Amino acid sequence: MKIQRLIAIAMLLLDREVVSTGELAEKLEVSRRTIFRDIDTLSMAGLPIVMTRGPYGGVSLMKSYKIDKKLFTPEDLERLIAGLASYQQLLGKHGIANTLTKLQSLSNGQGNGFISVDLTLNQGNRSLRRLLKVIETALNDAKLLLFQYMDKKGNCTSRAVEPYKVVFKESHWYLQAYCTDREDYRIFKLARMSDVRVSKTTFVPRDFTPLPMDGSNWMTDTRVPVLIRIDKSMKDQVIERFGEDNIVESREHDCIAKYPIANNEDGYRTLLKFGAACEIIEPASVRRRFAQYLRRMLAMYEADEPHQNMKY
Repeated sequence: MKIQRLIAIAMLLLDREVVSTGELAEKLEVSRRTIFRDIDTLSMAGLPIVMTRGPYGGVSLMKSYKIDKKLFTPEDLERLIAGLASYQQLLGKHGIANTLTKLQSLSNGQGNGFISVDLTLNQGNRSLRRLLKVIETALNDAKLLLFQYMDKKGNCTSRAVEPYKVVFKESHWYLQAYCTDREDYRIFKLARMSDVRVSKTTFVPRDFTPLPMDGSNWMTDTRVPVLIRIDKSMKDQVIERFGEDNIVESREHDCIAKYPIANNEDGYRTLLKFGAACEIIEPASVRRRFAQYLRRMLAMYEADEPHQNMKY
């Protein structure tokens, strides 16, 4: 897009003393004629551009304009590069690779790159890349997104939504959108969406405010404060999810922690990932219901043959 190219030219001119039109054309993958038109546009916008001829000539900014006025510090560039690199891993788009090259040329090898984000898709999530590309198309073109959606109870419904934002939260991907059937904003888990396609129908974007996804009852029932005894090897998982303040007591081999869950099967499944390394201490009512849930699971395996038509 032209605006992105104009910004890239401005960034290069702020970072370099002189840049030849040939180099600008090569970096931005356009013709020199396009570069000249872009320079005219920037000049008309008030950027004090100077053109010089000769073997060492090129495009530059007036020195009085360039005194310590860079758009990005080396640290800013490192953060941008890290973010775009992870985005490229996810979508594998050629355009992102070009943008990365431009930013890396601006950084001149500066910065330490201490932090990187790895969003490389595993084998089970390869279809996610295709799904994200479909959603991106609907977002960019302001078109309705159509799909089948299966809720946590196994009920499947047809949805037509106005897509507004894709969110990565706790190892899962979600879509924030306005559901035309429910006439309200909803959050959809991408893994529960199927037969996703872009409608020909466009929409006028609403004044959208991102929906909160901070654990404050945005997708589950009201949470119950549960106290658990957990093996010390699992302590990090409590800290990553709820913070170190939720560790009530640390002992030699285990620790006591606060671990809020929904008092239903969805909540119990979150504790099952700890296996025998976790025990509910209180409240007693949650401990009893969790024990009943475990007994129902055990009953499935006490018979020699698998149960038929069992209600899960």
